[in-house]
Amino acid sequence: MSYQSSHKRLRLLAAAAMATLAGVSSAGAVELTVARSVDADSLDAHKASTTQSLQITNLIFDTLLSMDKDGSVHPGLASEWSMADDGKSYAFTIRDGIKCHDGSAFDAAAAKASLDRALDPATVNPNLSAWGPITGSTVEGNVLKVSLSEPYGPFTSFLTSIQAAFICPSSFAEATFKPIGTGPFKLVEWTRNDSIQLEANADYQNVNPLIENPGKPHIDKLTFRVIPEAVARMAALRSGEADLVEPSLEEATDLKSDSNFKVYAAELSGQQMLAAFTWKIKPLDKPEIRKAIGMALNRDAYASIAFEGLVETADCPVAPNLFSTDEALCKTWGVTYDPAGAKAIMEAAGYTQDNPLKVKLLVHKLPGWDQMHQIMQQDLAAINVNAEIETREVAAFFDDMTKVNARTDGEPAVWTMGMSGVDPDYLYFLWKRPGFVNMGLNAEVDAMLEEQRKLSGDARAAKIHEIEKYLMENAYAVPLLSPGWGWLMASHAKVDGFKMGFMVSLLFNDVTVAE
Repeated sequence: MSYQSSHKRLRLLAAAAMATLAGVSSAGAVELTVARSVDADSLDAHKASTTQSLQITNLIFDTLLSMDKDGSVHPGLASEWSMADDGKSYAFTIRDGIKCHDGSAFDAAAAKASLDRALDPATVNPNLSAWGPITGSTVEGNVLKVSLSEPYGPFTSFLTSIQAAFICPSSFAEATFKPIGTGPFKLVEWTRNDSIQLEANADYQNVNPLIENPGKPHIDKLTFRVIPEAVARMAALRSGEADLVEPSLEEATDLKSDSNFKVYAAELSGQQMLAAFTWKIKPLDKPEIRKAIGMALNRDAYASIAFEGLVETADCPVAPNLFSTDEALCKTWGVTYDPAGAKAIMEAAGYTQDNPLKVKLLVHKLPGWDQMHQIMQQDLAAINVNAEIETREVAAFFDDMTKVNARTDGEPAVWTMGMSGVDPDYLYFLWKRPGFVNMGLNAEVDAMLEEQRKLSGDARAAKIHEIEKYLMENAYAVPLLSPGWGWLMASHAKVDGFKMGFMVSLLFNDVTVAE
């Protein structure tokens, strides 16, 4: 196995693939080609920082636990697990007979070695903080015991995520990292900014509840090609050069009505889109003004028009399908679409057609979002709010919001953002002071966010609901849509069984390709 290889060899392989029918090689092996806009930045799961990287590492490596579509936690590399009564230690029994791609055994000692590396500051793991307050680990037989300085409720949920891969020790036994895992696919070769080639792990045994196939993936070879231009990706799909691609939002809409293709939305992405406020600046410091703005937002129009019906409206500050999420309950706390009622509130506050409230609508540029913001601007105008749209690229936008949210005077602003994860604990990241881009709230919310981390089960769910109720009754956030991003995939109709899992993971275990 080679980690990277020459472009010449890649061209030969590509030529051989093009000379065969799509999906089936001359040797009878089932092949699938996926076209994406960008390459991975790393195949070291402890150093990968982008979704595009983690989508690949999630195919090579497994996680200690897995998550079903209702947010419940299930076995992974660990067949069973338990938490101590004080919530400060966990015991994970590693499944018997797990083999790494190089034939070495993956046992509790291997799991500890991977965990130690993930937590080592020298690794510079971009997801280090999400692992929680781990103080150490030990091995007893085939049981990995993990100690924490304090209870950490999101721990088991995090261990299901694509950010929590467990790597075989042989990967980092030498100076040069080699991606060796226990996952459904093995790395064959990676030519940067061109392609990643994987092959099925013949020894794979699946326990992920999102996957039906109990063993080796049905497809034998899986190739990810980098095609930056959306038009070129679509041409590759239509010509049969690629079997599965990332389409643009507009292209996905066209393909939905074509029986020759299938379109997949990231329904289990854990993604959520919110409208938020510079609540420290008058008059947005008043909950009734924030509520009026929320009442004016036509989420159904955003979903059906701006996002072409490929997303769903949302009622909670946390995405659907995660632990404790209860959309019906959230609906009782939040605002509902009522432009007439919103206009009455604004007029009572002195904002009329002749004297509108002037705000900035601060946004970042992404497909679907742009049209949503235009509709949103019209929605606000209908309740006497004059919103001037300011659009920035994503990185510049969040840098600017860090400064804007720190202000207590100046022009007020409404802004939009998205967040994703596998656990409601991302509320902590967003709202505990100083919070994401300085959107943190107050001591009361800080205390609730800290407390939910120390609870588990029903007690933790109740505390999360308390936090959500506070956010929504005070209209600090208005849930808009989920999934919040344009993570879409499209395939030929002959491709069956492809799924998108949590955090936009790509699941190929069940995929078959009709001849």
